[in-house]
Amino acid sequence: MTSTVTSVLLKILKKHGIRHIFGLPAAQIGLLMDGAGKDPYFNYITTRHEEAAGHMAHAIGKMTDSMAVCFATVGPGATNLVPGVAAAWADNIPMLVITPDNQHDSIEPGKDLLQNANQRDLYSAITKWNATIHTPERAGELIERAIHIARSGRPGPVHLNIPCDIGTAPCDHDVDSIPPIARPRPVPNRDDLNAVADLLANAKRPALLAGGGVVRADGVEEFRELVNLTGFPATTTAHARGTVPFDCATHVGSSGVLGGWGVAETLSESDVLLAVGCKFSSFLPLNKPPLYPLKPGQKIIQVDIDGEVLGRNVPLAMGLVGDAREFLRLLNQELDGRTLNADQDWIGAKVDRYKAYRQELDAIADARVTEGTNMLNEAAVLRTIANIIPPDAILATDGGQVMEWCQSFLEPRDPHHFLFVPGMGHLGFGLPMAIAAKSAEPDHTVVCVTGDGAMGMTCQELETAARYGLNVITIVCNDSHWGMYRPFGELLDNPNFGTRLSHVDFAKIAEGYGCVGEKVESLEELPRAFERAQKSDRPAVIDIQVDFTRHPVDDFWPVVVLRGMDLTPVEV
Repeated sequence: MTSTVTSVLLKILKKHGIRHIFGLPAAQIGLLMDGAGKDPYFNYITTRHEEAAGHMAHAIGKMTDSMAVCFATVGPGATNLVPGVAAAWADNIPMLVITPDNQHDSIEPGKDLLQNANQRDLYSAITKWNATIHTPERAGELIERAIHIARSGRPGPVHLNIPCDIGTAPCDHDVDSIPPIARPRPVPNRDDLNAVADLLANAKRPALLAGGGVVRADGVEEFRELVNLTGFPATTTAHARGTVPFDCATHVGSSGVLGGWGVAETLSESDVLLAVGCKFSSFLPLNKPPLYPLKPGQKIIQVDIDGEVLGRNVPLAMGLVGDAREFLRLLNQELDGRTLNADQDWIGAKVDRYKAYRQELDAIADARVTEGTNMLNEAAVLRTIANIIPPDAILATDGGQVMEWCQSFLEPRDPHHFLFVPGMGHLGFGLPMAIAAKSAEPDHTVVCVTGDGAMGMTCQELETAARYGLNVITIVCNDSHWGMYRPFGELLDNPNFGTRLSHVDFAKIAEGYGCVGEKVESLEELPRAFERAQKSDRPAVIDIQVDFTRHPVDDFWPVVVLRGMDLTPVEV
């Protein structure tokens, strides 16, 4: 049988160990669906909406050293897929995005065919690299190049646009003719490593910061070794949550501003800060006046695989291009046996500050209900969830106000198993990511914690989970509000600000999709409901009504993110 461009694509995916494919059916990409559906090698899942396919591929890229494929049809399918791809772009997650297109002789310039869209330009702003395959002769070369670019350096999504007549065209490409291209792990030179070690050894108030690059480079153990070797205060970005064990003696909180006062003060007061594999995004309260301007004389060392991000968001004392794992391994060798001059009283004070913040959170949870109501507060619910989920559970936490409480109480042991999308910070990714995680790791308990606003955006994927028999447990903290924005309406004293929602019974919606649905009204019921969900052979939704619960970080992190904005109420 003659090979086609589509069959060559599938063979190259197998060659590179890429087995997860997510998408929504379409005639123009039927051969890809046919091949993936027939071959048991592939974990092939069709979704109810294209955005979900992007978030599912994102989850695989975060959890593994591999990557996944997501696909959509021409025009509206390609545009629906954009949010999922944009999230991966912002979070530096590798994935291969496939869109079919109209016949190759009709797309440039467009001839106004049905569902016509300029798909290559559409994706050029949210991918590392993209191309249209105009001839079958170049298909193998471009597919190989796309996979290499997605995985190399700072990872990210790549996009291939394949005209439908090219996808079905004969192609005699030999998949073994292009050997796998090595992904180098560059390291700084010895003089630079020694200079970093000198700065850290002589620092009085040193701090260590791990970003998502540490996780992607498989450098978690090396970062933990650095923390243990030095005893310096350590924190992580939201991407790397779990890299520093939560019982570590010098852990000062994680996830940037979502980690509370201990993180903010440690970063702000440090005289030498080593940041590995992070970009200093909005979640990190540093160089963000008025609350957290840089201190005079503060030395920041940034190490990243991508030289373009060095110094982009903070001024640096040193900026080094290097693979996170290899850099950390060599730095540990440089520091081993050195005398360190850190101020132990300062370190102790930062750890105590974090402990005080934890006590503040626990006090809110201890109250159980919101003051003046009999409704459960989110802190109490999230602390209960943290106590009942297995230690090795895979956690998918959605965006919105519920994320603040998730970041406060959920403590993953493995950062690969904490699925969150801080780059775009949007809503609705939690359930699709949990579904992908369960399909990839069926023996793990997979829990999605979400709010009613986010759940409403992608709840149709409950049918996807039911169709594939995936026992994903979704807990909906249901407060009938766009919770993240409710404080702004209160700030502006506007009851018609637009944050109130109608109450939705997600337990009934779950039953309609063929899932288990339960409504829970007390903390005491939650463990029993969770146990029943675990034992079921179907996806399960636990809908628990809560009251909006103001989080301590609401007092300062919007100022960091929205600095400079005048929020004086509008006069009409």
